[in-house]
Amino acid sequence: MQSRIFFLFLAFVFLTLSGCLQKKSIKGDQYVDRETLVNVLVDMHLAEGIINDRKFHRRFEADSVDLLIPIFEKYGITRKKFDTTMYVYSKYPDLMDEVYNDVLIRLNVMLDDNDREQKVSIPEE
Repeated sequence: MQSRIFFLFLAFVFLTLSGCLQKKSIKGDQYVDRETLVNVLVDMHLAEGIINDRKFHRRFEADSVDLLIPIFEKYGITRKKFDTTMYVYSKYPDLMDEVYNDVLIRLNVMLDDNDREQKVSIPEE
């Protein structure tokens, strides 16, 4: 009897952990897949950073909305599909957190890579 209870406990723990390890996402043809969504959000945040840079702002009259169309075209999605996906993800904050964790990780990796490149290219006196 004890071994059966122990086995059921182990099965429960295994199923719980395996569920936590899988990346959950919203699925369906009407939605942007999770990986593409992360890529789009990364590009959107990079574009927003460029737009907010004072040097860029003085030279060009642009809004981050102007840069959305090329980003959507790059990933082969429509504004409607993106908006629908974001609407559904907004109903599941835990899934949205997972997506944005991936976005932040990618942006931080880019920042670290950029910092490393700048350290390498600075000549020492």
